[in-house]
Amino acid sequence: MPVPGTSGFRTQTQNVGEIQNKGVEVVLNTNNLVGAFKWNTSLNVALNKNKVVALAEGQDIINPDINVVKVGEPIGVFYGAEYAGVDPANGDALWYVNAEGRERETTSDFNEAEFVVLGSPIPDMIAGVTNTFTFKGFSLDFTFQGVFGNEIHNSAGRYMSCNACWFDNQTRDQMRYWDKPGDITDIPEPRLGYSNGDQDRSSRYITEGSYVRLRTLNFGYEFPQSVIRKAGLSRLRLYLLGQNLLTFTKYEGWDPEVSSDDFVDNIASGIDFYAAPQPKTITFGLNIGF
Repeated sequence: MPVPGTSGFRTQTQNVGEIQNKGVEVVLNTNNLVGAFKWNTSLNVALNKNKVVALAEGQDIINPDINVVKVGEPIGVFYGAEYAGVDPANGDALWYVNAEGRERETTSDFNEAEFVVLGSPIPDMIAGVTNTFTFKGFSLDFTFQGVFGNEIHNSAGRYMSCNACWFDNQTRDQMRYWDKPGDITDIPEPRLGYSNGDQDRSSRYITEGSYVRLRTLNFGYEFPQSVIRKAGLSRLRLYLLGQNLLTFTKYEGWDPEVSSDDFVDNIASGIDFYAAPQPKTITFGLNIGF
């Protein structure tokens, strides 16, 4: 909350403001097949709508990175300049002005572009479904989990996807950079050491964050008691467990589920900065009981 400058400080942290959450969560468990061959399903869906209702003196709380707390918007929405592509005449990065009456006009001057809401890190829906099959000692269960309706800000893009503005290795999409007058592309002309569209607080590095992931797959075989009892065992089970085997997403970074720890707080979320992706693992195992 802003305070008079005569106090020696610009702001003071206070417990002010109001946030509203409205949503519904549904869990459905079904027995699809019964008998020797069994098939069970568990489905869960959670919908939530978050909104900032009030702030101290109605003033936005602007995070140093890209998030903002703004009345009428979900908490921590992305807030910055809207990227408009490349000027085909000279390779300059372009931005939408977004000033009143000039919304769709473009400019090569980043400072002339007014900041607007660019997306939300908060998903509209989270869902998961687990199916379990069993038949004569064999078992198979797998879980798909998904997040829908959110965006991710790839903050590392200003280094690794910046038309070679710095010395970091560049993503291969930067090879379609502007090269000569008349080129139509979304990658500005490479200019080492000069800002040409690599400004972090912009929509250039924001992409859809929705995904569906095969979270786990577990296949096993439980040996019958009539077999293992002869070996003096009470249980013998072979299994194969896979985690994060498949991911379906339009996110352009490494992992749509990862946020960088040093950027995350009660305002900032949905920011990826060279965060290591989750591993894809396959495990074989043997359970023995005596």
